[in-house]
Amino acid sequence: MKAMILAAGYGTRLRPLTYSMPKPMVEICNRPLIGYAVEGFIRAGVGEIIVNLHHLPESIERFLQDAYGSQCRFHISFEPEILGTGGGVRKVRPLLESDEAFYLVNGDTIQFPQYEKLVAARQEKDALAALTLRHPPENDRFTAVYFADGRINGFGKGSGEALMFSGSHLIGSRIFQYLPEKEFSGIVTEVYEPLIESGRETVAGIVDDGPWFDIGTPQRLISAAGSVLDMTMAGDIPIVPGSRLTGDCVIDETATVLGKVSRSSVGAGSVVKGEVRNSIIGRDCRITGNVVLESCVVGPGVEIRTPMEVRSAIICEEDPGVFREPGYRYERGLVIADF
Repeated sequence: MKAMILAAGYGTRLRPLTYSMPKPMVEICNRPLIGYAVEGFIRAGVGEIIVNLHHLPESIERFLQDAYGSQCRFHISFEPEILGTGGGVRKVRPLLESDEAFYLVNGDTIQFPQYEKLVAARQEKDALAALTLRHPPENDRFTAVYFADGRINGFGKGSGEALMFSGSHLIGSRIFQYLPEKEFSGIVTEVYEPLIESGRETVAGIVDDGPWFDIGTPQRLISAAGSVLDMTMAGDIPIVPGSRLTGDCVIDETATVLGKVSRSSVGAGSVVKGEVRNSIIGRDCRITGNVVLESCVVGPGVEIRTPMEVRSAIICEEDPGVFREPGYRYERGLVIADF
């Protein structure tokens, strides 16, 4: 079976980090976000993966081939203009339509879909697709997906239990009969919803309240990093090759830690002499003594050589050729975005 990862977004809510780094390459426990999806598919026996890309695609394509090229085959679908879920799938129709079904997953989440249950649910109902649903967190904003008797009967309105869509589907290839003949489209709003309302097709679902992390904001990124770290320490997630578990931290084998680091990850080639807590330190960073960072995301190549205390912020190198965005702090060659 084949699979597709949707990875063409800009990651605007993680700026300034994503000005120079595509969101799928943002690391949690030293593993890029897209790596979690790829490794899940490989474990499920998927041999070919299509990835749609738009923003800064070269680094993603290079990473996929270097890290996983010996384990599966990749097809890159570059979108000069973002096409949406439906348009993205329609663009790669020749790669997908010959199989009975294919997996589709959002590349900006960390999740562990029960792929075999999606297969069973779709087959049992002869459904166009099977979606993974979950009970939403309290006080979270989401579009309610109404679910009863193994079927989804509405998005935003319907009957049964109100759940949320986690972003992973198994889709039958007959989807191509229904995708709009236009560049941009959405699968949920322009395919699933009208087909359910008309009764022409069934959309099945499974409920899975297992670990799931939306990496939409800096706060959620930091929260997800802490949870994934706990899962790594418990042995539920393998340590990324080239890193080691040291105490309650994931440290790249080429990094040097001389300061006090707790509940954090430190990327390749970085040197940390300061105090770092509950943070993500990117690759090739230099953090000297008398620096205290807490709940921070530090972009690649950042150097902090003077005393500084920063909490709950994204820290990146300042590009002198780029317009200074309002709302950020600019200090000592750094861009600091508080959250």
